[in-house]
Amino acid sequence: MSATSETVSKIYSKRIQFHIDAATALPNTKRSQKTHTAFVSVKISDTKGNLKTSIVKGQNPTWQQNLSPMRIHENSEVVFEVKHRSIWPKPTTSCLAITDPYPLSTLLKMQGGNTFLTNIELPLHSAMGTNSVGKQVAGSLSLNVRELTSIETAKLCCELAERRSHELQGVENQKQEISAAEIQPYATSEYSPGA
Repeated sequence: MSATSETVSKIYSKRIQFHIDAATALPNTKRSQKTHTAFVSVKISDTKGNLKTSIVKGQNPTWQQNLSPMRIHENSEVVFEVKHRSIWPKPTTSCLAITDPYPLSTLLKMQGGNTFLTNIELPLHSAMGTNSVGKQVAGSLSLNVRELTSIETAKLCCELAERRSHELQGVENQKQEISAAEIQPYATSEYSPGA
């Protein structure tokens, strides 16, 4: 990918931070009815690695945790999974519930302008097994989607504009050189007194 294409790609992406608040009415694990030790994993299409919260205990776990900011394209799909970590009889991780995939643009519209004051509630579907009827609703996940300052984006726009200006100036210089080369033969063939 060229430097210009990479810059354009960054401009059409957004610097996003997810604030994971809490989950309610999670399904019980298959092995146990005990309190969950749960964490949230965030999967983003076209992105390597997942964002994760810390592990907390509770049937309705609360994290109130800011995840690391990252650049995400508006069309990238985001999926939130609530997972359970058990240590007996051996360390295992299982998925309790999962959201539908949402394009980032949809999440931002759902969030609206209340970036820090209001959470959005995403329905969770049980991942502990489904029947022929379809997905089983299993509570909800409360979170906040924050589009961080656009200073970096503005800087990228300026860099791209400057690069394009240099490219246009280069094209203009080439045109002037071509015009000068075309005029030169006529200038040298003009009559000179004393010749």
